[in-house]
Amino acid sequence: MDLQQRKLTKSEWESVEIPISTEEKKVLQMIIDGYDQVNIRVNYHLSLFGFLKIEYNEVIEDYLYNKYFNKKIEAIFGNIKIDPIIKSLIEKVNPTSNHAIKKADSIRLQKNTEESLEKVDIYESVLIRHFEKIIKYVSQLKKKHQEFEFHYFTLYKLIKNNISHLNRHVQTVANIILNFYKEKVNFDTILINSPELVEKNINLLKYADLTLYEHQKEIFTIFQRKSTTNLVLYIAPTGTGKTLTPIALSQTHRIIFVCAARHVGVSLAKSAISMNKKIAFAFGCGSAEDIRLHYFAAINYTKDWRTGGIRKVDNSNGEKVEIIICDIKSYLPAMYYMCSFNDKSNIITYWDEPTITMDYEKHEIHEIIQKNWKENLIPNMVLSSATLPKLHELTDVIADFKGKFPDTQVTNIVSHDCKKSIPIINNNGYVVLPHLMSENYDEVMQIAINCEKYLTLLRYFDLFEVVEFIKYVAIDNKYVPTRSLLSYNFETLDDFTMKNIKLYYLKLLKNVIGGTWGAIAVNFKINRKQKITANQYIDSKGNKNFKKMSSVGPGIIIQENSLSGKPISRVVSETSKDIISSSLIKEDNNCAVYVTTKDAYTLTDGPTIFLADDVEKISKFCIQQANIPVLVMDEIMKKIEFNNSLNEKIADLESNLEYLTDASSVTAKDGYKLKKENRDEDKTGDKNKITLLKNQIMSLKIMTRSVSLNDTFVPNSILHLKKWAEELNITNAFTSHIDESIVNEIMLLHGVEDTWKVLLMMGIGVFTNDKVGVKINGAYTEIMKKLADNQKLYMIIASSDYIYGTNYQFCHGYLSKDLCLTQEKIIQAMGRIGRSNVQQNYTVRFRDNDQIKKLFSDDSDKPEVRNMNRLLSSNVV
Repeated sequence: MDLQQRKLTKSEWESVEIPISTEEKKVLQMIIDGYDQVNIRVNYHLSLFGFLKIEYNEVIEDYLYNKYFNKKIEAIFGNIKIDPIIKSLIEKVNPTSNHAIKKADSIRLQKNTEESLEKVDIYESVLIRHFEKIIKYVSQLKKKHQEFEFHYFTLYKLIKNNISHLNRHVQTVANIILNFYKEKVNFDTILINSPELVEKNINLLKYADLTLYEHQKEIFTIFQRKSTTNLVLYIAPTGTGKTLTPIALSQTHRIIFVCAARHVGVSLAKSAISMNKKIAFAFGCGSAEDIRLHYFAAINYTKDWRTGGIRKVDNSNGEKVEIIICDIKSYLPAMYYMCSFNDKSNIITYWDEPTITMDYEKHEIHEIIQKNWKENLIPNMVLSSATLPKLHELTDVIADFKGKFPDTQVTNIVSHDCKKSIPIINNNGYVVLPHLMSENYDEVMQIAINCEKYLTLLRYFDLFEVVEFIKYVAIDNKYVPTRSLLSYNFETLDDFTMKNIKLYYLKLLKNVIGGTWGAIAVNFKINRKQKITANQYIDSKGNKNFKKMSSVGPGIIIQENSLSGKPISRVVSETSKDIISSSLIKEDNNCAVYVTTKDAYTLTDGPTIFLADDVEKISKFCIQQANIPVLVMDEIMKKIEFNNSLNEKIADLESNLEYLTDASSVTAKDGYKLKKENRDEDKTGDKNKITLLKNQIMSLKIMTRSVSLNDTFVPNSILHLKKWAEELNITNAFTSHIDESIVNEIMLLHGVEDTWKVLLMMGIGVFTNDKVGVKINGAYTEIMKKLADNQKLYMIIASSDYIYGTNYQFCHGYLSKDLCLTQEKIIQAMGRIGRSNVQQNYTVRFRDNDQIKKLFSDDSDKPEVRNMNRLLSSNVV
């Protein structure tokens, strides 16, 4: 995370002008519209009416049902044996309307033949496919019960979506089928299969309505009230739209968005500009004169007479500004700037992640924070963070704010939206859940109580393991009281959500019947399986351990090794066939750590972030473990060293070029160009030298040697997988996609570590801040940001400073052993993973199990709480 309180770079300015995707715009428009209608439900999937784009009326609706849908439904009757009762009920649905449709509508319908309709995802056809499957599997109920439950549950959910002009007759048929087969639905089966029905059901994810999160509904409602003084403690999980909320709040209020992590502010600016919001920037400001307006917000400006575009903006007039985005240093100048154009009561200070730096007892930003709080004039304050201390923990902060603004209404928004699972994996590859953490029930009970205090942890409960516990305790063995059984807690299919199932898990955990925990603990200890299985087929050097294993008798396995002549070894056999015995799995605390070689295949679906304090150590480890042959590495390093020498010469020439360009003239305040003193060369001579320098720079750049790496050393490329994971069943292994031009661009950068250049060829980028005596090349960081934003990198190795500051989409994350984190900061680190809108395979992998214990423990002495109460005070500290 970049905490430098400095002005935006040219690259950051340019990045905010890049439009967001159409899908992102749809979500943002829904959020903006939802400000006035918090129960908004928007769905962009098309009914047949929506596809045909004709005016709705019931006559045409009847016609369309008879022409396009009724024959499909009749075909189901012809192909599948169906109960006569339901068949007769459905046949009664057939509309008998004989009204003629308009000629214009008839012509439009003729243009859309059945063949073209088959190529379009018409929502009615989706429903028909599912109730066809229901009827089909009912006839094979003994064999296909799980499929029946899947399609019944899916249809039950889909029929409730907000689809414009969905054919009422198709809806009626769907509801007849749901009601008729309702008694065949088994809630135990629904629960047991909920990982597939709820979590991984692509039908529900694909066709879901766009709606506001509950925390967005609450904060919108607060600022719709007439109260002009509010302190809002806004706690919601990462990746649930907290930082987009100010865009909607700007409908009725002016917003000062304060962020210590500048990347978050730049990201918000990009979204706001895409939605035509009028914004201003205050980064690294010493006074209001340093504030800069975006063109949309400009009132006074001069135009370029040739292009007609804006040439120079008068930044002093901010009447139109709806959102000003600032860093912590610039808050007071931004506040006074906004107050000069707006009533203070109509301004909201929206402070994003106020806990940043609060885990340090001393930090250079603390003094600025204290000054900002003391001199704050804005009566509406939102403190927004996934790990914000609770209301009862910030008593001093609240008392101080109310002392300054006596009529303050304090609101505590605590949201636990849980729409995805991001399993916690320990250093031996096992899923971590409360019931697996101890054989002592008192300890498990305390962990469960702590989880109820921090329900944001629900998203890190693996749903499959949660269901296994519920099945064993409440379905198979009844180890809980009757009131805790499934039938008493789930009344309808609407209750089967990921959040409800995980809350039910915690309820069961706290209500286990006395004397039964021993049996429960032993069962899960014996039957516990690794989520990430160690790759035992090959060692870290690339030598094959096992080519094939086949059982020839109790306890004996024949091994076909790449090195022949080895004797038969005896292990505990499970009469395995082409598998590795579970007894061979070693708990060496290093499961899946070889991210550039034999464990790379476990990193699926999207990029990975590896958080560590010592990024250099991790970088060198990745290169070392890649097993690049010495000759190849020597050749690469020779080319890199040659390029480095060129880069030094280029840097000197560019410095001279910059000097000559600037020295040729100096622009005075009155606009006249003055000759620079102590220079004898005339303008013609300067131009000649400038041309010569440009030619020399170009010649040196042409001399740059191209550097490349064989795909065998690029994680999860086809050749890499063939070498390291040929025997394994690989699905969705994620690899990098980096153009050769990007590699060449990095090679031309001066001051970039040689190891980082090698890592880039492997698809790995590095994020870290300047170190003592070492300045990180800003161009390198900007290139890495773009690659990360476009998901081109296989992995990013980032220092702990980036725990708060990355909004990129990661599917997996590692927390290194060397990280020293508070409980709150661990949750923030975990929040970097799974920020996308879809459910993929996610994991948070801890290299130190003690960090997991800290995560689930009751930490009553939090530095974040102490420091917030100390710093957010009007008294001088």
